[in-house]
Amino acid sequence: MRKIIVAIILAALFLLNIVAAAFIFLDIQALKFPRATIRVDVIKIDSEEIILHHDLQIGNPNSFDISLENFHILATATDGTQLANVTIEGGLVPGNSNRSFTADDHISLRSDLSGDITSTIKGTVGIKFLGIIQKTIPLEITVLTSLQDVITKISLPSVTIRTAFGTITRHAVNMTAEIDCLNPNLFNLSISDITVAITTDTGKNVGSFMITGSTIPAERSVTLHGQGTILLEALNAKKLLVSLSAQVGVTVAGFTKSLPFSSLIELAIPDLNEFIPKDKPLELALKADLQKARGGLQANVTLEVVNPTKIPLFARDLVVAYYRVTDNQKFFIAESVLGFGELTPEQETVFSGDLFLPYTGIFNFSGGGLLPDMIFAQLRANISLLGVNQSFPVALGSYIDLQPLRLNR
Repeated sequence: MRKIIVAIILAALFLLNIVAAAFIFLDIQALKFPRATIRVDVIKIDSEEIILHHDLQIGNPNSFDISLENFHILATATDGTQLANVTIEGGLVPGNSNRSFTADDHISLRSDLSGDITSTIKGTVGIKFLGIIQKTIPLEITVLTSLQDVITKISLPSVTIRTAFGTITRHAVNMTAEIDCLNPNLFNLSISDITVAITTDTGKNVGSFMITGSTIPAERSVTLHGQGTILLEALNAKKLLVSLSAQVGVTVAGFTKSLPFSSLIELAIPDLNEFIPKDKPLELALKADLQKARGGLQANVTLEVVNPTKIPLFARDLVVAYYRVTDNQKFFIAESVLGFGELTPEQETVFSGDLFLPYTGIFNFSGGGLLPDMIFAQLRANISLLGVNQSFPVALGSYIDLQPLRLNR
């Protein structure tokens, strides 16, 4: 009897297991395929590599759990070159819920990535019931990623231009330029075909120079150097404009992109005094050869000017005026105009003119002493560069004491 009861219980359990398995089998047959969505983002690109971030979203529409196993990402280039093989850590996705699985690809830029990158995600979706029945479903997703838009989004470099005036020649002023170029991108840039043009406020081109291009490392700056000249007439302008133009390019992983670049700054016009060396002053000697003439003194006035510099200076408005000085007051007598002319570099230049000093101007006929206390001679001139309107005034005076000629009182 006991054996019969045991046999009945075993038979009942067997039938129950068959019925349960049948229901499970029917549930498996009604399995809904999981929803899969993948997003691929470029999270970093520099001169060495590109990092692609894969975000795999799995939605489980079933009432039971599913598991993701043996998932990995295989990235290849257009020519079939394998770029990356990354494993995604799997796990369970509870029934009627979603779960995200992520992984990053580090792709070397030594490969040609001008075509699409093919990312193939492979793995297995598994279902297991009561440790008895397991069903697996292969899952494969292919995604194409183009880097064209990412690579071509170049941030142009920021540029700072510094210029300095140097020595002066007969027709031009030497200049130097320093250009600081900062690359804000995560990849190297190249800058080439650099020209610097200098124009006046009226648009006239008065100078230019070429600057050798260079590579600007990622997130760093370089300083480029250049030399050139501007015409002397540029110093007559109200303002000077420095215009820089160049080509900025990038070549990364088979992509080549070039963009025009330009920058414009205003250049302060230097004061003419900045070009005159303080340790080399002009040497001036004023002479007057006096001779008696009817009603006064006739004089041939000469001005000797030594220009010790290498700068072609120009003297204009040369005038020598003579004054009678009585009781510390000056009374104009006469003046001699010496004209204008170039002060030849490192040579002596002579200017001359005629002068007539009337006795009525020299002597004091109104009382208080016939002879004046002194005679004052003053040279006035404006010094500039040849062809430049900007000038600085020069004045030189000397006194001739006439006290020894007075009669003792």
